[in-house]
Amino acid sequence: METQKAIQEVSQAIQEFGVPCWVAHISYPIRSAVPKEVKRELLAKAKVSQGWSKQFDGQLIFGRTRTDDRENILEWAKENVFQMVTVKQVAEACDVAESCARRTMNLRPDVFKKFGKEYEIRDADADRKAQKK
Repeated sequence: METQKAIQEVSQAIQEFGVPCWVAHISYPIRSAVPKEVKRELLAKAKVSQGWSKQFDGQLIFGRTRTDDRENILEWAKENVFQMVTVKQVAEACDVAESCARRTMNLRPDVFKKFGKEYEIRDADADRKAQKK
């Protein structure tokens, strides 16, 4: 019965606080009473705690990462298709460094077509469909 109560407490903390912050809300004796296999199952389905992000290799990192910044830029670009923008405008709109914006824009010529110092935001999916016709 003690194990079931510990599992319930750990499960509730994982659901409420996410990974990895749940550990701060459950004492060590309760955490150690839960079998490792059960914890693995619970943690596999768990959300990531606020302020943390999960990298492609599964590692948890606190704060904003370059991957997050690039995704923000690409999401913003989807909302502003066919606009002419500069690196500085994109950096300010997405709250990222100009170097990150420039690198992302240069790495994705399917989304950002360069015209001198400005870039035209393209819809890559629509461009591919138009080329197939």
